[in-house]
Amino acid sequence: MNSCLRAQGGATATCRARFPALWSILLTGLVLALAPGAQAAPASVPSPTPPESAAGAPFGVRAGLYGLTTLTGGHFGYALKAGARIEDSAVISNESDEARTFHVYGADVANAAGGGLAPAQEGQSMGAVGAWLKLDSEATVTVRPKSRATVRFSLAVPAGTPPGSYLGSLVTALRTPAVSGRVNTETRIARLVELTVPGTADLQVSLTELEHRPAGGGEEFTVTVRNTGNVLYTFAGTLHITGGSSPRTVPLTPTGIYVIPGGSATITGRLADLPALGRRTVTASVTATVPGGAAKTVDSNTVRLSSFPWLIAALTVGGLLALGLLLVITRKRRRAWLRRHAEERTALRALRRELRAGNPPADDDPHESRAGGAEHP
Repeated sequence: MNSCLRAQGGATATCRARFPALWSILLTGLVLALAPGAQAAPASVPSPTPPESAAGAPFGVRAGLYGLTTLTGGHFGYALKAGARIEDSAVISNESDEARTFHVYGADVANAAGGGLAPAQEGQSMGAVGAWLKLDSEATVTVRPKSRATVRFSLAVPAGTPPGSYLGSLVTALRTPAVSGRVNTETRIARLVELTVPGTADLQVSLTELEHRPAGGGEEFTVTVRNTGNVLYTFAGTLHITGGSSPRTVPLTPTGIYVIPGGSATITGRLADLPALGRRTVTASVTATVPGGAAKTVDSNTVRLSSFPWLIAALTVGGLLALGLLLVITRKRRRAWLRRHAEERTALRALRRELRAGNPPADDDPHESRAGGAEHP
């Protein structure tokens, strides 16, 4: 749900239900292993009507005016001019049977590596909403069993802030002490804070070079979408393949994710069943849409694919060369055999002529002749 209270400094605060899909994103259940070498586990479970307590969490967080307005969603939305300030609150519910101590802080929101949104880690440098959101009390709040506590905060937009959409989050963290040598864990619930600074909306989309590589018997294509404007948008991408019998389209994934101003997201698509012989041209097309607003389509560079059965061709050429070599060798051997055969036939005819004339064949070896004479006197 969206929440807004009083505006200060002459600024008007308007609760926005402009991004209903965005409000449904519940960043919860993020478990951080605090032992050395442990890493944070991602936790982002969409919920159209988030309950007070996140799934599996021993506590819940809701906006201060939850159920008191006609707006829907579980997060905070504001429209503030540059230099204005607004105050609001969040309610923390302790669902357990013992007192719990929570740590509350503001954080920037960035695009997650696999798509979607994720709050910055505590201690990171905050440059937007995470830096502009200030708690009115201590960051540590202790809540009695089965009780609730209200945490008040303010959001001040620096003077000179350019128009556009800005995302942050109000993070509530519960640290669980280690038991029997186990590691400490921390469960976080992050409620989105969406700020719109009025002005001219600038929907700008840029694409990196469309890249491809062989994968799984086909080609995998990758392109990165960058939000170079000042408004939050979602996008959908498609590969357009021309050449061959008919054009084809292949969806790029993931789709429907948000890209914040200054953020980026990488999408991929796989083209399978490429023909063994032929040419194809591939272009990526991405359509960015501001929820409830404008849309813009941009195209990437064109990649040309040439398919040729090199292996089959190499095997064929190799086979032809081997066959040719075999024919040459066989022909040479046959010629040698024919030549010897002709010589033998010539010698045989000469021998027959001598025998008919009564002349015995000449003995080429006199030693052999003498030996034969001694053997037969």
